[in-house]
Amino acid sequence: MPQTHTDDLCPIRRRGKRTLTPAMQRARDELLGLPPDYPDKYAVLNTLRALPRSFPLTRSARGLLERMVEKTRPESWEALETPFIYAHNATLMSWTGLSLTALRRAVRELAEAGMLVPCDGRNGQRGRRWQGQDGMSQVGFSLASLRYRWPELQDQLEVGRRQRAEVAFLREAIADLNEQVRVAAELQGDEATALAAARIMRLRRGTDLIDTLVSYHDDMKALWARVQPVENLAENSVGKPPKTAQCIPETAPMDVQSGTHYTERNNKKPKKVIVVAPDRRNRIETMRRAGQVSPSEPSEGLEASILRGFPGTSTFFLTVCPALRDLCASAKPDRAQLSDAAELLSGQIGIGYQSWKTGCTALGRFEAAVAVIVMATRKDQGEQIRHPDAYFRALVERGVRGTLHLDRSLYALKDTLALDVSQIPARSVGRAKTASQPVHLQ
Repeated sequence: MPQTHTDDLCPIRRRGKRTLTPAMQRARDELLGLPPDYPDKYAVLNTLRALPRSFPLTRSARGLLERMVEKTRPESWEALETPFIYAHNATLMSWTGLSLTALRRAVRELAEAGMLVPCDGRNGQRGRRWQGQDGMSQVGFSLASLRYRWPELQDQLEVGRRQRAEVAFLREAIADLNEQVRVAAELQGDEATALAAARIMRLRRGTDLIDTLVSYHDDMKALWARVQPVENLAENSVGKPPKTAQCIPETAPMDVQSGTHYTERNNKKPKKVIVVAPDRRNRIETMRRAGQVSPSEPSEGLEASILRGFPGTSTFFLTVCPALRDLCASAKPDRAQLSDAAELLSGQIGIGYQSWKTGCTALGRFEAAVAVIVMATRKDQGEQIRHPDAYFRALVERGVRGTLHLDRSLYALKDTLALDVSQIPARSVGRAKTASQPVHLQ
């Protein structure tokens, strides 16, 4: 019978023997190559247990694979060994509680997914399985394919971590809104709204799907909009200064003419007093007014806010806070993407959703994101923030009063980053010269 170009795409069907699909054949052939890694038994087992539900394996197949890994010897996962499982169908059924049909379906699913390679008898048939001896090929299931799936499993594990972080953040956001809805509903005597909010609180624990939780959060926001008390506009305008108010010299953004902010730390040099314009201050006042009327545009579009025109780029924020790289969709995110990543990061470091929304309203979304980045960077550097939510609220309150200067913290992080970068070639060139001179970071 002549062969066609589609023969390699069809499974190899032999009567009384296992049907080999192209995916199973590729998994069998890749065992001849060098695996990318040699994880130990418990690392593989913990990874399989922590995989998200979106991983393309059914519950029965995943349970069977976990039981097989559990029954292997830890020494078989070393570099020169092969993890192999031998068991009859009755034994596998007792391990997993599956029926014979479900067991065969799970084995085929794992084989087509490249998680294991079935090794049949000497005649190529499934038949009765027996232990292989020295000089004979073993009969059972080879789990060495998991070494070749290890990078993919690690990627799926990271996806699962992100999903769990988003789920925890959305659940906390729903809980924060529920507290406000409950209090407002009790004050207004709206029992139906309180019952609807309690129902959403029960439903949020029964799912871990991001889209479902987002819909629950939208429903809770609709309930909050229904019972939200109407506040006086005059009272709301007390906390924020008017946008047209003229800035005082202490808080005005510095331009090229009037100098830069004082950003040095631990400066023990004596201050040198220079008398400028001893008779009149017309020139100084003119310079200040000129800087306030038409200030130079800061780089990257940063407004004259609590950042004071700090020239921060996306690369700078990703460098000082590496946790943002896992939350950003692109390597060079814009301000909106940085703000979205900082919103997820705020939930990871312990900032509540309501506090985040308050910060976005009072300071601005990007300014609140920068405050979160500064807090996360300080925690990465070893500083202890016992109550991150209260600390963030205190920063927001200082920003409303006009006493928050995040540019100083950002300049300090920039100096620390520059110092770390400058020390890299010095260490590589001559360690003998610098061994007796420890580097003290400011």
